Amino acid sequence: MSAIDGVETRASVAAESVTAEPVTAESFAPFGRVLPMSNGPHEALVLTAGDGWDDAYTRSPITREVPSLGMTSAPAAPYASTFMERHVNIEEALLPAGHPIVLAVASTGEGEAPRAEDVRAFVIEPGTAVVLHPGVWHDACRGLGEPTSYYWLASCVDAGSSPWTPIVGGPVAVGVPA
Repeated sequence: MSAIDGVETRASVAAESVTAEPVTAESFAPFGRVLPMSNGPHEALVLTAGDGWDDAYTRSPITREVPSLGMTSAPAAPYASTFMERHVNIEEALLPAGHPIVLAVASTGEGEAPRAEDVRAFVIEPGTAVVLHPGVWHDACRGLGEPTSYYWLASCVDAGSSPWTPIVGGPVAVGVPA
């Protein structure tokens, strides 16, 4: 047994490892877009304020489709990512509920399954939303260092959704920043 970024693994089990990096518009661009909901003015947001409160909302719908609202409760990262899903025809928005979350993604690629060498991971802080491009492989999010919950917005009517699919060459050890 060895530890890769705090994930206990067997060398034959986790052939690849990644460390989650802070999400930025530039780093996340191949997978989707980032909406910094609490970092001040942004061209995609409308900001309002009142007596002791601030508010931000998107100028246009956050996804192309009419979404359902979901909430997932998840264990803590680090973890081993073994399966991913994708939605070929829809966007999905992910929003931390109160603690940072870790999201593992993989490029759409040419194949019918995500590949271990294509996996990247991002830390999404509360006050930031990400919107996945259609077709991006992704695992369920995990809490950064502690169990947490997060919200998602996506259409639940998608004939192009893939079932949870094993990562080719996986699992991938997903570590957290020190």
